[in-house]
Amino acid sequence: MNKYQSIYNNELIGLISIISVLKHHKEMSLGKVLLILPFFSHGNTLNLLKSKRVKIRSLEEFIVKYPSSFSSFNDRYYSLLTTSINSIILLKRMQLIIITKGQVSVKEDFNFELENKSLGNRAKDIVQASQNLSEILMESTHNLYLQLRVKI
Repeated sequence: MNKYQSIYNNELIGLISIISVLKHHKEMSLGKVLLILPFFSHGNTLNLLKSKRVKIRSLEEFIVKYPSSFSSFNDRYYSLLTTSINSIILLKRMQLIIITKGQVSVKEDFNFELENKSLGNRAKDIVQASQNLSEILMESTHNLYLQLRVKI
């Protein structure tokens, strides 16, 4: 990962990405949470997910229709793994999430303003895309990793 990417895909972007998907999904496995930032870090994939004109019914359909979005997913996953974990730690320390038995959920008294304009355009794009990604992540964790070809 080059210097620009490490600044562009930082813990704050990870935090916003994770919490915006959890806001829709309510609870998901830690394995699924680690997939969020690799989706949102890829500009074309983010644009597809935020588009109102693109309807994605499943990960399999998304991969078939837009294979270029997934050709480097495994590399993105591993290059952003530390950032994703740091973002989860920050969310936990900020008391915005609860982690229990490998499941991550938003605290009931969730108080983080995702629609705040001061977060910037990228955060706005991520929040817009979060509903579509949350629907894709409804599949089983095992199936997601298998389809995305993440090598464990």
